[in-house]
Order: sequence, then structure tokens, then C-alpha cells
Amino acid sequence: MFRINYKVTGEDVNDFMVMQNEAYFSYSISAIKNFLHEKGIPSQQLLDFKNKLINQKQLEFYKDLMFTQNFFIHVDTLEILDSKTTIKNRFFNSKNELCAAASIIFENYTPMLNIYN
Repeated sequence: MFRINYKVTGEDVNDFMVMQNEAYFSYSISAIKNFLHEKGIPSQQLLDFKNKLINQKQLEFYKDLMFTQNFFIHVDTLEILDSKTTIKNRFFNSKNELCAAASIIFENYTPMLNIYN
């Protein structure tokens, strides 16, 4: 399991100051890249990372994250099936309450597979 801290910024929110869907995926990708970097994946291989993203994303909401609110992400679920890699990130607020879960699917991304073998 990997954890990284963030803060909701003005560009992440809608008119009601609630974090927008696309921001969850942006933070998810950033957290996954940080996770891979910490596991020793070279920067050159990380450049290819976004090209492997498949447009299959899923988001489950439990509680809103608001403007200026601190939160953290757990990168903690990996499933490899039929040449696709699914990573699930869970978003928690500063009170440790689950706010959302984002799943992102990638084509088999070799550096990611090497971490879990």
C-alpha cells in the first residue's frame, strides 16, 4: 500500500467548491506515478505511462472533498487480467473518512507488472 497527501486546489473544484470528477483521475494518475517512482521505475519509463491509459475509468463517491481540504490517497488495489492492469485508488479526507474510490485501467504496463512479480 502506498499513501500520498494532497490538498484540493481552486482548479480542481466546480462552482459549489466540490472537487470535480476529472480531478480525482488527475490525482490518481499523479499518485500512481509517485508510487512507481518510489518503487524504482526509471523516469524514462514513466514518460510512457500516460500513453498506456485506456479510457475506462470508474469513480465511486462516498463523501465530497471540498476546496482547500487536505486529503490523502491510498494506491492499494492492483488487478491484472486479460492484458489490462486495473489500479484502484481510495481518497480519504483528513478525518480518515473514505470519500471516493477511483479505478483506472491501463494496457499492460511492463514496469508496473515487474513490481508485483
